[in-house]
Amino acid sequence: MPDWSYRTFLRPFLFALGAERSRRLATTTLGTLARTPLGPAAIDFLGHMRADERLRTRLGSVELPGPIALGAMLDPQGKACGAFARFGAGLIEVGPVGEKPNAAVPRWNVSLPGRTVTPSVEVVAGVEEVGDHLRRSRPSVPICVRIADEDPAAIAKIVERLTPHAALFVVGASDEESARMRVAAARTRPVLLRVAAADAKATSLAAAALQAGAAGVWISGTLEPSLAQVAVLRHALPTEACIVAEGVTEPEDARRLLEAGANVAVVDAGLVVSGPGLVKRCNEALVSLLPSACDPEPLTMDAARRSWFWALLLGVAMLGGGVLAIILASTRVVLPYDESMAGMTRAHLAELNPKLLPFMAHDRASLAGTMLSIGIFYAALAWFGIRRGAHWAQVTVIASATVGFFSFFFFLGYGYFDPFHAFVTAILTQFTLLCLVLPPSPPQPPIPEWRENAAWRRGQWGQLIFILIGATLTGAGVVISAIGCTVVFVETDLHFMRTTAAQLHQSYETLIPLIAHDRAGLGGMLIANGVAIWLSAQWGFRAGARWLWHALAWGGNLAFACATIVHIVVGYHSLLHLAPALIGWFGWNVALLLAHGWLSPHTR
Repeated sequence: MPDWSYRTFLRPFLFALGAERSRRLATTTLGTLARTPLGPAAIDFLGHMRADERLRTRLGSVELPGPIALGAMLDPQGKACGAFARFGAGLIEVGPVGEKPNAAVPRWNVSLPGRTVTPSVEVVAGVEEVGDHLRRSRPSVPICVRIADEDPAAIAKIVERLTPHAALFVVGASDEESARMRVAAARTRPVLLRVAAADAKATSLAAAALQAGAAGVWISGTLEPSLAQVAVLRHALPTEACIVAEGVTEPEDARRLLEAGANVAVVDAGLVVSGPGLVKRCNEALVSLLPSACDPEPLTMDAARRSWFWALLLGVAMLGGGVLAIILASTRVVLPYDESMAGMTRAHLAELNPKLLPFMAHDRASLAGTMLSIGIFYAALAWFGIRRGAHWAQVTVIASATVGFFSFFFFLGYGYFDPFHAFVTAILTQFTLLCLVLPPSPPQPPIPEWRENAAWRRGQWGQLIFILIGATLTGAGVVISAIGCTVVFVETDLHFMRTTAAQLHQSYETLIPLIAHDRAGLGGMLIANGVAIWLSAQWGFRAGARWLWHALAWGGNLAFACATIVHIVVGYHSLLHLAPALIGWFGWNVALLLAHGWLSPHTR
């Protein structure tokens, strides 16, 4: 459930379903997904959410991948810890855990304007259930278990049962004596004392817990009270004392808590009101505060030792190929070796069927538009993405180019080995391999998104539309490639040429593989283009990514314009045939308008 799906249609659906039912559905689904063989990879694919290595931090003796923790509100039983571990969290809390569950079914008060989520009753998970879930999920980040029981003997039993799975434990107390006893009972692992943000006795309770060996405190509550309590405790407690504080519903909240003195800031209700990408947005905003390693690398001779240089050459090559293809489609349509393969000249083709060359021109012009689009995307991803250390941009170029490489082997289906196509594919495959194996550039800090605003919310809809169009183009490319490798023509093609499939195969048998080559090649390029659009939209949307907006504007509109205008020029006016391109073109520009305020306010 990335933000672009949650904030557009999933959140209204889940709220209509009911908060508790939605919570259970989400945690069960995510937990099941994380335990399937490809489930973790699917979660990574959707979100690309892991925390930057530079955010690694310590909470006492425990090393964390990042300073943002996930609270236990959504998943007290730990069903989905394996999935949540891939959301970019540095620590995951489960609980409260007791010897026996209380089987509570809470009613939830969700206030979107107030950004709060409050249960009517707290769910207490059973220790055996939690232990079983943690054993099966094997989360890749540290787990913190909050203990519900107050009896030291019961606490000791819970700790003993969950020690193999937990890095920390949290206990609560109402007075200094109970704080000391409960901390002492749980000291198999580092222990934090849970105190309410508004509790006037928090300082004395924390001091007693630290005397008993606690590593620090966990402050529960909403943002403003937590901020005040963090400031008080950081001043009163020893420097080495750990402070974990709740209340994060926006990246700005995390920054304020950390700057106030917290070691870790906790997201819980924020996932409900803001979206599952909140942890990722917090991490990226915090990365922007780190010093940049250096400026983006210049285009010099040394650039050939970096992956971005070869991705840029790949884009330039595709742009050049697109220009040549559009020139060819607008003039001769067929090359001399095409004529040799077909066993007839261009004049003979025109004599056999006056619509044959225009039909081939429409395929080749569409292919040219797709190549121009791919070239623009690759060049932009290389220069503005990979050159600035954006790992997602490198993965996008490699995935898209690899698909394009394998599409060359479609000739096994249509039976025409194009030597020039083979030569170009061999050259560009080397560029792709160099992009894969050479080191990336040092990462540059992103423009932070500290607050959610209207432009961001509109942008989620634009992002969703681009992802849908990219996935649709990928699917359309698969279909067109399959047609090129099998039947070659669709009904509207035959109507345009005023012939039948049988007549074409009987009269122009040597020509069919050439036409199939164009069609399957167009399909392969559509798959590569769709993958580039899909992954760029899914992973690359950031505040101020003006370059990506321009790449989408130019690359998409050029491709749709070439595919549409050539149909008008050659007289192929079938509305059924043109409808997908026209609908896609319209949707593309709607998405551009929706995303503009989010992607384009700052220069990058």
